[in-house]
Amino acid sequence: MVTKNEILDAALGALREGETLTLDVVAKRAGLTKPGVVHHFKTKEALTVAVVERLMDLWESDLTNRVGKNADSHDRLSAYIDFAFTADMDPSDLAVLADARLRDKLGELWIERLNPWFGESITKDPVELASIRAARLLADGAWFDRALGTVQFTTSELNDILALAQQLIERKNES
Repeated sequence: MVTKNEILDAALGALREGETLTLDVVAKRAGLTKPGVVHHFKTKEALTVAVVERLMDLWESDLTNRVGKNADSHDRLSAYIDFAFTADMDPSDLAVLADARLRDKLGELWIERLNPWFGESITKDPVELASIRAARLLADGAWFDRALGTVQFTTSELNDILALAQQLIERKNES
């Protein structure tokens, strides 16, 4: 019997290969009938939300493996930056963008699940917070670009940009 996670992994596989996320496509990839998928996910919306939740589970597992469960906000942000620049990425990592009609719902899920990794609670100092947000935006851009595969960097270039992002979160207010 095919499990929910196997169905969700089949859906991520479809996205990875550039297919549209539909109940029919997922059923075929999972070796099920469409009613077999609908048994687990009543609607395409339910499937899409579950796919994004599965993706977030995989990301959080990777992030936690990088720093441990009890990491502080700074270490979590550092892990997110490292993850965005070094983790294996492909088009399935863009599942949060899979359905424009679900943008708000999927955006809320993104924030809920990943906000603890973004370092917003590290400081209230405006200069330090700007540096933290700049580092996070570099990481978000790296994640997005790497998932799309539109720009190719050498390992040296990627390491230099990663080091720059990490330096931004080490910046201290000098006043």
